[in-house]
Amino acid sequence: MEQKDILILIISACATIFIFCVSLIILFVMLQKRRLTYHQEIIKTRIEIREQTLKNISWEIHDNIGQILSTLVLYNHTLENNLPEEHKYKVLESRELIENAIKEVRALSKATNTDYIKTVGLLESVKLELERFQRLKFLKINLMINGNPYRLNEENELILLRILQEFFTNTIKHSKASQLEVVFQYEVSALKITARDNGIGIQKDTKNGTGLINMQNRAKLIGALFNFESGPGGTTLEITYQNKQPQYEPRKNSHS
Repeated sequence: MEQKDILILIISACATIFIFCVSLIILFVMLQKRRLTYHQEIIKTRIEIREQTLKNISWEIHDNIGQILSTLVLYNHTLENNLPEEHKYKVLESRELIENAIKEVRALSKATNTDYIKTVGLLESVKLELERFQRLKFLKINLMINGNPYRLNEENELILLRILQEFFTNTIKHSKASQLEVVFQYEVSALKITARDNGIGIQKDTKNGTGLINMQNRAKLIGALFNFESGPGGTTLEITYQNKQPQYEPRKNSHS
């Protein structure tokens, strides 16, 4: 075989190997991309199911429990009119407790209602949640807002809120914290949210729990940077959401 033929054979073999390798890489990338898309769709479906469940719970709280408490207020008025003057103060005290319960039920209903959250936005929903904690004397709250607040995509705002609510729930249930600080840093191209408590931190057996995994998956779904640190001095959550299209001048909302 001539040298020229050997050279052509080597070049052909190299080209074949090269094409084969490139094909394998393309196939691998496509499979990884499909796997990632499939994983994201599963997470998205789970989130949608949870949101529908929360919406149903919100309706039940508002329509059923709220209605029962409102009926109790009416009975309370009737009872007050038929009691001697010296016993009326007890009825007034019970009515005050019922009215406070109605306020908390309404606040809880709003916190779980997807449609309400999308209407008022992330920042107002967080304010509502923290005000509820303050009223119930769960924690001493400090909310800081830096920069010019703006609205994000409704779906992404909802996901960010659910991440924060998961953190708040863990703080109240497990951290034994007395203080909670939440900072919203509005920048032109990014929203940075930091939440920290002064509790005992997450125990080793719960660091890989579903709550933390849920927070991480939600952040990944919207492309947000997620950092979570926990120790004896407290727990800190940092979320950075790259905002390509900030919507300034958020809508004016009421908590009523």
